[in-house]
Amino acid sequence: MEDKAILIIENAIKLFAKKGYSTTSVQEIANECDISKGAFYLHFKSKDALLLEVFNHYSRQIQLKSDEIQATDLDPRTKFVKQLTVTYQEIIKHRDFIIMQIREQAIPFNKDIEDFMQHMRFNSYLFYKRNLLAIYGKDIDQTIWEVTLLMQGMFKAYLDLIIIEGVELDVEQLCESILRRADYLVEGFNRTGDQPVINDDIMNRVIPEDYYYNQLYTIVETLREMKTDSNEDIEVTISVLLEEIQKEQPRLAVIKGMLSNLEEEDRFKGVSGQIRTFFQI
Repeated sequence: MEDKAILIIENAIKLFAKKGYSTTSVQEIANECDISKGAFYLHFKSKDALLLEVFNHYSRQIQLKSDEIQATDLDPRTKFVKQLTVTYQEIIKHRDFIIMQIREQAIPFNKDIEDFMQHMRFNSYLFYKRNLLAIYGKDIDQTIWEVTLLMQGMFKAYLDLIIIEGVELDVEQLCESILRRADYLVEGFNRTGDQPVINDDIMNRVIPEDYYYNQLYTIVETLREMKTDSNEDIEVTISVLLEEIQKEQPRLAVIKGMLSNLEEEDRFKGVSGQIRTFFQI
């Protein structure tokens, strides 16, 4: 994204938080950025389009930090706690903006916003599922979706206390506690044999099959773009990686080896984290 567009986004979110979305005009945003109104429209076709890009921008920031953690050699429990922690921290940074949106109920309901919200829900489901599988393995095979939804509910309940009620909590300690609650859930299901309400059949009807392929397609396109601006050794690594991740039965050992090569350069850590998250390696 261009620096000017990021400048507009950052100033807009300050104005939205201070004045509210509905009462902030495009002219005021342009004035805050020291640009003309026409220059604003070179980057965003409307204020609604800007708001959508605000959501996209900050969701990408969270995803990037999460992917960087995924690319580390930390154990699955530590990764999950750190990923939950940065998610809370990034959301808390924009508490005033979130509060203003809640009070105004001013988010325009349109297809783009609806698609964004759906994308975030699906991403959240898969984020919890993949991390919980990495932590608990076969112990959670039958109850993975149930525990996933219960974990999301806990995360949101604490978030409401922090954002809406203004409760101050040690976020890292909170995330460690949330994971311990997951331990209790997994242990309880396994001890009692209680059957989950939510299973694969239900969630397969919720998340379209092509959503998984779209995620992989995005990763593939990112790698192809980065390949054009790389030296010969990196080009070979990316070529092997592209071929492997698109196989019907990719070899995880090969993928891990190629990622180890890429992760020597900081610019590849984000996409490497996405691949590790997708294949849970």
